[in-house]
This record gives sequence, C-alpha cells and structure tokens, in this order.
Amino acid sequence: MPKSASFAPQRAKWAGGRQWKVELPAGTTPSGKRERMFFGTKQDASNFSEEQRIRLKNHGTVGMSALNVGQLAQAATAFETLKPYHVTLNEVVTEWITRKQASEVSLSFEAAMDGFLDRDQRSPSYARSIRQTRNRLKTLHGKLLNAITPEDLTLAMDDMPGSVRNFTIRILGGLFNFGIKRGYCVENPCKKLDLTRAQAVEIEIYTPAEVAKILTTAEKSDPDLVPFLALSFFCGLRRAEALRLDWSAIDLHEDFVKLPAAITKARRTRHIEISGNCKAWISPHSREAGPVVASTPDMLRKRLTQLRTGHHVRTIKHGARHCFASYWLAKHGDINQLCRFLGHDDPETTFKHYAKAATKRESHNFWAIMPKVASDKKLVPFSKKVA
Repeated sequence: MPKSASFAPQRAKWAGGRQWKVELPAGTTPSGKRERMFFGTKQDASNFSEEQRIRLKNHGTVGMSALNVGQLAQAATAFETLKPYHVTLNEVVTEWITRKQASEVSLSFEAAMDGFLDRDQRSPSYARSIRQTRNRLKTLHGKLLNAITPEDLTLAMDDMPGSVRNFTIRILGGLFNFGIKRGYCVENPCKKLDLTRAQAVEIEIYTPAEVAKILTTAEKSDPDLVPFLALSFFCGLRRAEALRLDWSAIDLHEDFVKLPAAITKARRTRHIEISGNCKAWISPHSREAGPVVASTPDMLRKRLTQLRTGHHVRTIKHGARHCFASYWLAKHGDINQLCRFLGHDDPETTFKHYAKAATKRESHNFWAIMPKVASDKKLVPFSKKVA
C-alpha cells in the first residue's frame, strides 16, 4: 500500500535564493495536480510542511494515497459529473445515505395516511377529508412514502377538478410534513406542485325571503332544527361548530354566544353578538345545558335534506355563513369586527368576498326575519343563567 504524503522539506539546488522545497502530491492540492513550493530557509519549509499535514488531517484526506486506481477513477468521474450542479461529492453521498436510511424505516402511503389521521384529535370534517384523500388515491397504495415523486402525485390527481386537486395537495402536504418529522421521508414532493388557479366566483347568499321560508318550514316540521339554523344564519357559525356547541355557551341575558377554542376551526375562542331576531328564534328552545343540535353529522345532513322537500329552496354551500357575513357587513360596515366574529385573520380577504354582496335594504329585511310567535308579540318567557 502506498505511503501517505510526508511533505518532508528537501534541498533545491537550482532555485536561486530559495534552497528548500516541499513536494505536494496530486490529490492534496486544491487544483488536484502535483505542485512544488520553494522557501528560503529550512525552518520556513518545515513550518509549511506541518501546516499541510494538519490541513489534511483536519479535512480527512490523509490516506488518499490508499485509494486504488479504480477508486480514484470513480472519484474523478463523480467530480466531473457533479461540476455543473455546484454540489460536492460529500453532499451527494450524505443525501443518498439519508434517503437509504429513510427508505428502510418508511411506511406505505396508506399506512402513513392512517398514522397521519390518528396523530392528533382531528375534527370530524378534517378526519373525513383525510380518509377521502386516502381512498381517492388508490394508485399510490403500496408505494413507500419516501419513494413517491411529484410525477406520481400528478398522475394520481390527473382527473380531479381543480378545486379538488388543490384540496388534495393541501392534505398531502400535511401528510409529507408529518412523514419528514418521523423519518419516513426526506422531502415534501407537494412543494414542487403548482396549485390550480381558481376562477373568481361571486359569493352566493340566500335572499331574506328564502331564509324566512327555511326557518318557518323548520318551525313547523322539525322545530329542534330551529336553533341550529338561527345560529347559522344570524351568528355565522360553521356547521361543525354548531354541532359541537352546548347551550351553556349561549348567554341570552348578555346576548352573546361563546365559541370555545376546542370547537372552532382555528382553535381560537370567539364571542359573537346575538341579534334580536336570532334571540327570538332560539329563546323558546333554550336550555341550561346540553347540545344545541342533538344529531350526528350524517343525521343532520338527512334532516336538512328532508327539510328541503318542504321549503324547496336551492342549496348554497356555506350559504348560511355567507348570509350572516354579507348582511352584517351591509348593516354595520365594520370589517374588523366581522373578522373577529368569523374567526378570519385577513380583513382584506373578508372585505373582498362580502362587500356589496348585499344591499342595505336587503340587510334590513334579513335582520327583521322573526318567528310567528314573536311577530304576534307572544314570546315565551325563558330562564337562562349567564354563561
């Protein structure tokens, strides 16, 4: 086996006033070529030699001469191949080892999805979205999470509408971030995917007449739905929030509803004013405690479908919440307060969606929608403790 470079100072008889030299073998210099350095005194040459020995030891290149010819040729080829990419051989090796180690502990796509679903206490709607995404991407089943590429994801989502594709990418982004933290994969391929640009659409809302028809129909055919509908239309609650709301959070003396952080989408507590007509609708149903809506999500969906056969009003996705925001803004004009009620962070986005969605006249009619018992001035007295 060849010896390591010694850098021993040597006499140089033909170098003029510099009588000492140090030979630097190829592979120990920045250029990779053999070099000679000349010095006036032996001490200077010895100092330089010691510096080179320390440099090579610190950089791990002592023993370079121990590589055989084939290994040196492979290294040279690797350096040449990597040159256009401005990365070092060590970076490539480290990345390969990381990927190799990740593949050895990685999970299949569907197993990773199950772990992602069970990681935290998910809201029912988000848990349902994760399960739907898992089942929708059958072509990825059996693939290791570490081996899934942006191309694989693109093919798997090829036939999806733009809005569904965007939503799927967001779910998958959370999945791969979950996998990176646990060593199942080393990168998030979703970062290399472009979201589909959504077409601008106008916010749809129910007319005051349609809202009145929905509420009066519920009053006759399914009275237990009235508090849910009133809080949705007149307080802007999301369906999931209303399903988890307890009567103890509704204060009909101070006229506000408190949404605890545990039941809100953003996990932040919100307080929403209860309007006069909302109070009139929910007062006859008020209780000290207990769920405002005694239904599971599926049961509620069926009850609303049955209710629709009575009022024949078209369904608008998130229509009740859009009504609250649009008619409240038309009446009060305070975008910052509306953001607090809705749980939004960006007033500009809220204003863009809801400004001019309703007129002041329509707003007046909306906030005047009252139950028949209230319009006849026969409100049922109620007793309600302060929440």
